[in-house]
Amino acid sequence: MNLISIIMLAFLLLVGLAIACAFKRRLVRFSGLGMVTFALAIAGFFFWQSHRWESGFDQIQVGDSRERVRQIMGAPTGATDATIGIYGSKRFAVDLIQGCTEQYWYYPFYTPECWWIAFDAHGQVLKTYHYISP
Repeated sequence: MNLISIIMLAFLLLVGLAIACAFKRRLVRFSGLGMVTFALAIAGFFFWQSHRWESGFDQIQVGDSRERVRQIMGAPTGATDATIGIYGSKRFAVDLIQGCTEQYWYYPFYTPECWWIAFDAHGQVLKTYHYISP
């Protein structure tokens, strides 16, 4: 979850609404409405992206190829080797997943969760997991 960016997005939306409502000059009003439209477009993109990951993650099966994962989920927000775990520790991933050579991480913008996919040396899915913060 990206709290500072969410606050900035909400601020942009509120300032745009305030400008659009408070001023009578047409150019100033259009700039305020432009700010609102821009903020809503960014928010909509991140909602769509999170929905795509959530619905696509259920389609991923052990043995699927890296290319199939990219077709379903799109590009990951992070890709690491097997030495990095969910909390940045080098211990967890190596100890738990034998044969893992690469990991894809999908971090949504609004929520504290992560979709994780591990691959073997042949580019096949070894394991998947959906981390959710309590």
